[in-house]
Amino acid sequence: MDQAPKRAILHIGTHKTGTTSFQHWLRIHHKRLAIEHGIDIYEGLFQNNREIALLCADGSKQYPTMRRIPEWNTEHWKHQVAQHVLSQVEGKAATLVIPSETLSFLRNPAELSALAKLLTTREVTVVVTLRERNDYLRSWAEHLTRDGFTLSNDSNSFAYVQPGSWLADYDSLLAAYRKQFGQESVRVVDYEAEMKMHGSVIPGIMKHIVANTDNLPEWHGVFKNSSKQFSEKRDPFLQRAIRRLTRH
Repeated sequence: MDQAPKRAILHIGTHKTGTTSFQHWLRIHHKRLAIEHGIDIYEGLFQNNREIALLCADGSKQYPTMRRIPEWNTEHWKHQVAQHVLSQVEGKAATLVIPSETLSFLRNPAELSALAKLLTTREVTVVVTLRERNDYLRSWAEHLTRDGFTLSNDSNSFAYVQPGSWLADYDSLLAAYRKQFGQESVRVVDYEAEMKMHGSVIPGIMKHIVANTDNLPEWHGVFKNSSKQFSEKRDPFLQRAIRRLTRH
């Protein structure tokens, strides 16, 4: 009997749709998810696993994280990060969940092709949570302002939050991922519907990852709106890896 292909589940956000809560929930229950569902969770070098999107970005648009990791487009940085990503993608886990809302910034064919190349050893499913556009842009604007960014009038900017912003162009986002990974490989979670039904997006995301969501670890009341609350705590190996990368 042929062995089932290993899977990669890309949870690409979008931002401000409970992504931090979902990532926190994955971390605190990673052992149980591994034992009961065969799920491994990608461990990033940087907050919210943002290095994967930077590794694939073509530079046509600026992301907030590019300012925090200015060495993102150097060959040394890319080589080191690619090795880290591939070491986990090529691991033994039947299902590898890779949560990173920064991936929702990728739109161009070259960017999506670079992402697919990193995942060639796995069958890819993309899960994206979408929120009503105006609410998303309002919440994103508040997030940027809290983080010290200035809102922009440049329509190509990550800080452009006017109606019609490329950030809320969900059609182009879905089309780009579907073209690369296949129509049926891209699953959409309705943020408003999940919040109304469950008060959380976690069960709505997990139904695209596991066969049965009835026995999931407790997710009620898991709410994190500050990524710093959990992502600053890294094990010593990851801290050393970050220092090694940034030193160069």
